[in-house]
Amino acid sequence: MPGKKPGTTLELGHHSECTVLRVRGGLTRDAAPAMLLQGEIASLKADGPPRLVLDLGGVTAWDDAGVGAVIGAAKRVMTAGGRLLIAATPVDLRERFRRGRLDQRLEFRETVEQAVNEFGVPG
Repeated sequence: MPGKKPGTTLELGHHSECTVLRVRGGLTRDAAPAMLLQGEIASLKADGPPRLVLDLGGVTAWDDAGVGAVIGAAKRVMTAGGRLLIAATPVDLRERFRRGRLDQRLEFRETVEQAVNEFGVPG
């Protein structure tokens, strides 16, 4: 697990197919990730179920609270009838999800572009 670094920023990007939420900095207890993610997800306004790409490519530090925040975000989106794709996850964080078998419940994509394009494909 990388060392803790202060600060987390969340940045929303809108595409016709979905919304991309970019996480930058620490996804740690100190950064209160759950509240940050929940606030951003709650603020999403959509005509239908949320379709969200969670871009973790800018995560520089994480802990169990950060993992819990990602799980909470996925539950919130799925409860609303939506779909969450997690993209660009750092290798060590992805390994943490794999060890907890969360990679069997959550959907991961290698890149943000791949995830956005998947939402653009009629299903």
